[in-house]
Amino acid sequence: MFILRLSIVLLCVCFYYTSSDNLSSTTARCKRQIGKASGCILTPQAVEGPYYWNSTIRQNITEGKAGIAFRLSIYVTDTSNCTPLVNALVDLWHCDAVGIYSHYIAASQGVQNGANDNQTFFRGLALTDANGIATFDTIYPGWYTGRATHIHLKVHVGMKVTSNTSGTYSDGHVSHTGQLFFNDTLTDSVALVSPYSTHTIVRTRNSEDNIYASSNGSVTLLTVTQNSATSWSGAVTIGVNSTATPSAVSNGGGDAGAGPGTGSRPPNGTNMWTSMRNTSGVIATDTVTTSASVSAPTLVSETQASFYISILNLLYVFLLEI
Repeated sequence: MFILRLSIVLLCVCFYYTSSDNLSSTTARCKRQIGKASGCILTPQAVEGPYYWNSTIRQNITEGKAGIAFRLSIYVTDTSNCTPLVNALVDLWHCDAVGIYSHYIAASQGVQNGANDNQTFFRGLALTDANGIATFDTIYPGWYTGRATHIHLKVHVGMKVTSNTSGTYSDGHVSHTGQLFFNDTLTDSVALVSPYSTHTIVRTRNSEDNIYASSNGSVTLLTVTQNSATSWSGAVTIGVNSTATPSAVSNGGGDAGAGPGTGSRPPNGTNMWTSMRNTSGVIATDTVTTSASVSAPTLVSETQASFYISILNLLYVFLLEI
């Protein structure tokens, strides 16, 4: 009952303060409060998908690719003792603004059994700090046929950093594999901005995404804030049992529409390679671009909506555990 009362108090406090003008600082404050209250909740796992590949330890994973600059903070807690999980290695990967995955560029463009490549954009690992937070500088990801907009991650525990210069590690085990999701209405706004606007496929929304449904994706729905016209940020709390080595979640048909060998097909049952082909090619630029064409009032509104959903979901989980 104590946890339930605490959750209700936090909900009331957060709703009261988000009515003020300073939503950015309030969201951060409420996020910290939620993080403390949710430290003992195990985050649901999700499928790894077909596009995982080893990467190196680095915070900036953009490699000059175009898109809305996005700083992502992942707060990892240890559910075995309800404390921040320090020195865990968060492994992150996602597609570019037009649905292309590095190392699998040919497959991403619809080439059957396409050869792998040596590209590494939008892949990296970061150690959690003394507060259990791993931070990445990336872009707001794009999308592709059959999947809602998402980011993949793993949490490695007990590993050793073998080289600070090359960013490599050894040993340890994976305690969590999951996916992070975005508010659909916010992504609607992103879709109007170049280079996202050059991608003409019909987007899959969270409510239509089988992985979002099967992994209770609302738990890992990112809280997104626009700090300025050229700076966005996102945050999420991931609860991990550091001693656990859970079995991988079965693909069950794979990361829908996402790669060779998964047996998956887009919703209409047509050949997935034709449907997801990216005719605009891989976008390569020298600098990460941002855009101010999405109005600040719209972004604040969607941030607020996403924030409310996250809190309500947190209360729901607490109620189930009582």
